[in-house]
Amino acid sequence: MSTWTSRAGFSGRIGRPGLALGLVLFLGGCLGEGSGQGGGFFEALSTRAPEAGPLGRAKLAGGQVIVAGPTGYCVDPSSLDARPSGGFALIGACSALGGTEQWQEPVVMTVQVQRRPSRQASPNAQALAEAVAPLRVISQEDGEGISLVQLAEGGDAALPGSDPRHWRGTMMINDHTVALSLYAPEDSGAAGRNGRTLLIAFADAILEASPVRDQSE
Repeated sequence: MSTWTSRAGFSGRIGRPGLALGLVLFLGGCLGEGSGQGGGFFEALSTRAPEAGPLGRAKLAGGQVIVAGPTGYCVDPSSLDARPSGGFALIGACSALGGTEQWQEPVVMTVQVQRRPSRQASPNAQALAEAVAPLRVISQEDGEGISLVQLAEGGDAALPGSDPRHWRGTMMINDHTVALSLYAPEDSGAAGRNGRTLLIAFADAILEASPVRDQSE
């Protein structure tokens, strides 16, 4: 499990704004591009036919990053965009995607993977918080290799029907930047602290499923 420390109201300049801004654009834009579901995705999840076949895991970046959801959450195969250099996937409750697992909180999580430019510093919570300005940041955290921010607004614009509050995070796996997001229905507990727990569990599931490469290579 990841060890987390909270940093609220942290200020300062980011050293590499381009990378952090790129992550934010990926998170904000790829949900619509990858899912193809539009504004009714929460409704679409509940009516998806069983033959859609939710995936327990999926390979991105040529297998350098393995996407796996927390317990009860699966990869939506229709969203999967796997590329040798990265890719995108959308994750929802397995039961909503046609699986037989028990009901889980209806959230939408996304993962975007891209190759990190050589010798470029890893983005942190401060970088993510400054990159989303002027959107208001409720909290920001840097954990053991993972950074997380909660935003007070913008979730309903990225995914109509969701709460404005939503979560975004980033981590590095095998020289790839892994950008995460979590959207929840309006007034859902997952738009608050429950979403933090789910996003951390999502990050841990990806870390545990992905191969460990010798960083000296």
